[in-house]
Amino acid sequence: MKIFWRIISFAKPYKSFFISSMVFMILNTIFEGVSIFSIVPFMDKVLTGQPVELNTSIELPFMDSINRFLAYLSSLDRMQLFVYLGFFLLIMFCIKGIAYYYSHVLMEKLGQNMVKDIRCKIFDHMEHMSIDFFSQGKTGALMSRITSDVQMILEIISGRFANTLIELPKFFIYAAILIIIDWKLMMALALLPFIVLPIILIGKKIRSLSRRAQNRLAELNSVLFEVITGIKIVQAFSMEQAELQRFINENIKYYQTRIKAIKLDTLLNPLTEITGIIICLGIMFLKVPRIIDGELSVGTFTLQAAALVALIKPLKTLGKINSLYQRAIGAAERIFQILDTQPAIVECSNPIVLAPIRKKIEFCDVSFSYEKDEHIHNVLKNLSFTVNKGEIVAFVGPSGAGKTTILNMVPRFYDPQQGSILIDDTDLRNVSFRSLRDQISIVTQETILFNDSVLGNIAYGKEKILQDEVINAAKIANAHEFISAMPDGYNTIIGERGVKLSGGQKQRISIARAILKDPAILILDEATSALDSESEKLVQEAINRIMEHRTVLVVAHRLSTILHADKIFVIDNGTIQACGTHNNLLETNTVYRKLYEMQFGMTGNPTQETS
Repeated sequence: MKIFWRIISFAKPYKSFFISSMVFMILNTIFEGVSIFSIVPFMDKVLTGQPVELNTSIELPFMDSINRFLAYLSSLDRMQLFVYLGFFLLIMFCIKGIAYYYSHVLMEKLGQNMVKDIRCKIFDHMEHMSIDFFSQGKTGALMSRITSDVQMILEIISGRFANTLIELPKFFIYAAILIIIDWKLMMALALLPFIVLPIILIGKKIRSLSRRAQNRLAELNSVLFEVITGIKIVQAFSMEQAELQRFINENIKYYQTRIKAIKLDTLLNPLTEITGIIICLGIMFLKVPRIIDGELSVGTFTLQAAALVALIKPLKTLGKINSLYQRAIGAAERIFQILDTQPAIVECSNPIVLAPIRKKIEFCDVSFSYEKDEHIHNVLKNLSFTVNKGEIVAFVGPSGAGKTTILNMVPRFYDPQQGSILIDDTDLRNVSFRSLRDQISIVTQETILFNDSVLGNIAYGKEKILQDEVINAAKIANAHEFISAMPDGYNTIIGERGVKLSGGQKQRISIARAILKDPAILILDEATSALDSESEKLVQEAINRIMEHRTVLVVAHRLSTILHADKIFVIDNGTIQACGTHNNLLETNTVYRKLYEMQFGMTGNPTQETS
């Protein structure tokens, strides 16, 4: 129930929809209950010509008034009464229809608004999660949480749910009619536990299967996302059939789990129906002899029979509601698992607004590790160094040495487990994210662009920007020429992840975006490693321009791009092996010299890099 009430908490802003919907549901129920009494005069007077009677086993309030009204109906001509009853039913069903319409529309509004808010809350929560959250999870699975799981919640707060929920009050209306006619019929309700207990047991199993089905669907979405985003590699390695088989396998697992849930869900319908009809038949065997003996009017018996038949539908509905509820709760558990996951990197309670860098960036005895497959992997070990304002500092070393982790710690994508990182003697853990990250621009090997115009991508993160400023940034990034040649210039839509651009073009737009931000600190993570020689030359020219008068931290596998760095740190096995200029390290450090010789050869020239 705790999860259910957490779902319901999203309904608070829209409680007026809920209250109004409930009012219309009650009206719908009342008018249906009233209209069913028209059976008595129709059967007694219109069809058989007998006086209208309502045989009851208990004394009703205002019984004298009821009897006078029944006597009046008995005095009417049969055709006249038939016309009156026709108009009465028409009015009742018109009002009932209006009430039904508004109860469903209002409940649907409530549900759709709740789902909208839940999706926004999950999206907002995920946006503020730490980078490690996304590195550990599958993109397709996360997408499934925010789409199909949230949609499942709509099953218990929507017009469809209202359609099911509206049947429950009718149970009490029809039960009341049966009791009024013969209170001994309450004994039949003793059979209800035999209906309710299987519903509860089956519902629990459905909840478990629903949770498993949603997990299967998440895996299916993951495969789909991976294949679509990596379709070039799939086709290049002729893996279409293998990926198809992987998709088929996940699809079959999802299908099998859903079929199990559907079988159980479908079992509820005949189970409740059979139990209900047993009750009806039992009561009819008791009542038919009384009609034959003249102790019970045809109209009263027909009313009783109609109430019994109508009682079966709410009983079946009880199973449907429980099934819907269990499926929704299963999906909600997965949703709240995301919402209950707290980011590893958070702002302190009263963060400081970091002033523009004046002196230096310091790493003070920094250590960092992460857990993978129940093993701790040490990435950085007691790392200490200083980057002065305006310096260009490079980090080189073997793959996996911890270079990118160092860069990711400056904008606080990760925090050290030990030690601290300072800017102008202020610990980054004490400053606000915005004031820190506003000073930093990042250009990585994997260029991230959005399905927007060139202008929108370059001006990303800027609320108000002049096109002249965008063009100027593009010129500095060596991008203006190819942008101007595009069909719509700066208004050209570049497609998802910039699919319409070459690698070099994407990287230059990324650099233009960094230039427009005008950062005090620039982070370059292998920004040219994936480019051809011509693109690298243009990108490197742009990088050289953006590096002027800025504090730059750069990771580069191509040593030719960092020959003029003020400092080069050689990182190996999470520690600093050496620090110096290119020429100094070439003479004194074996790790750096080995990297150099691998790229340029023993007597190679760094300006003539081989591929």
